[in-house]
Amino acid sequence: MITYTFSNFVNALCQCWTGLNTQTIDDVRGLLMSTASNGGEMSWVRQLKTQQFTVQELYHDQKQGFILLAHSEAKNTYRPPHNHGSGWVFYTVLVGEMEMKTYKQVTSSSGESYLVSRGTDTLKTGDCRVFLPGDIHDTRCTSDNLILLRLTSCDFKKELTEGRLIRFTTDDTSIER
Repeated sequence: MITYTFSNFVNALCQCWTGLNTQTIDDVRGLLMSTASNGGEMSWVRQLKTQQFTVQELYHDQKQGFILLAHSEAKNTYRPPHNHGSGWVFYTVLVGEMEMKTYKQVTSSSGESYLVSRGTDTLKTGDCRVFLPGDIHDTRCTSDNLILLRLTSCDFKKELTEGRLIRFTTDDTSIER
C-alpha cells in the first residue's frame, strides 16, 4: 500500500513531469489514480475530505509551471463546454461522481461552426481523465459531494486572458447540434 506524505507525493509528481508526452501522461495518471484509490491512507487526502472549500491550490511548481488544485462541488454543479487553450489537465475523483461530455468543434460546408458530442462518461472515485490542448469538454457533479484533484499544466487564468482558453455558452449558436 502506498502511503505518500504530501511532500513525497509532490516529489513523485515532479519526477514524473517531463512535459507533454505519453510518458508523462501515463506516469502522472498512474500516480493520481493510485493516490485516489489509496487516499484513505494519506493524511493530506483525508484532510481534504473533511475541509470546507470550493477551490484550494495545493501546489504550484515554479520551475515546470504545473498547478495542483483541489475542487469541491455540490450536486448538479455544471461547467459548460470549454477547452484549456494550449494547456492540458488531469481530473482525478477522490470522492463522489461526475459526468464529463466530450465534444469536437466542426464546421459545415456552409461555414457554420458548432459542437458535436462524442458522448458522456461517468468518473467515480479513483478515476482519472486527461484533456490535451484543444480538447473540449464539460463537467457535471452527479453526487451529493464531489472532491477532485485537478492538475493543470499551466495557469489557465493566463490562457483565458490571452484568448487561448475558450468557454462555449448556451447562448452561443455554435454550442451543439
